[in-house]
Amino acid sequence: MALLLVDIGNTNTTIGFYGNGEIKNILRLKTIIDGRDTEEYSYILDGFIMQHKMQAPEGAVICSVVPGVTPFLANAVKKSFDVDPLNLNYKAKTGLKFLIKNMEELGADRIANAVAAHKLYKGNVIVVDFGTATTFCVITEKGEYAGGAIMPGVVLSAHALAEKTAKLPLVDLKAPDSILGKNTRENILTGIILGHAGAVERIINEIKRDTGKDFTVLATGGLVDSVKPYMKIIDYINPLLTLEGLRFIYEFN
Repeated sequence: MALLLVDIGNTNTTIGFYGNGEIKNILRLKTIIDGRDTEEYSYILDGFIMQHKMQAPEGAVICSVVPGVTPFLANAVKKSFDVDPLNLNYKAKTGLKFLIKNMEELGADRIANAVAAHKLYKGNVIVVDFGTATTFCVITEKGEYAGGAIMPGVVLSAHALAEKTAKLPLVDLKAPDSILGKNTRENILTGIILGHAGAVERIINEIKRDTGKDFTVLATGGLVDSVKPYMKIIDYINPLLTLEGLRFIYEFN
């Protein structure tokens, strides 16, 4: 079955097409709140399908952490393809058991990541999603979502530093030229990039210590490349993990 997979994140929206057993033809847009209506999204979707000469999808799944954008994209899918998309939330069937206090608080992207991690990697898995926020999801080999953690992402940290200080600039995030910074920009890059890498490794190690278990560490998210050179703890990177989870969830529902 041909599926349209939509991941609406705080910074970017990722749209993918699943067919013939693989996800392909990825489209990435800036997430704009109050910036696009149904007509514009429909135009974008029609162009996406035509550009890649794809068949119209027979189903669609939307995963969103930006409620203000969701209805416009959902209506656009309906308008363009006459398909009612599945809007992923905590009520969806996932094949997982969630050992947390309040399912309503859990982001749809984290649900999708957890499902994909369990289906694709087996065993005990920690998913680290490097996005606007960096999130951790812990999934056991039994298919239990055991909990997780959330911390500010690298871009969010850079913006906070620039906005809350009088003289520190906003820098483009990339690997610092030297660990020992020789100017303000290099100092900021070292602090944010290495600091983030160190914090992620500490959280992962504390999860392992607290649970007494070993884990496969799986990374995803648009900002993983900026941090990965300074981390040895990551076993796999899957940039399409969230979309993979969406196609599995469609099968469950």
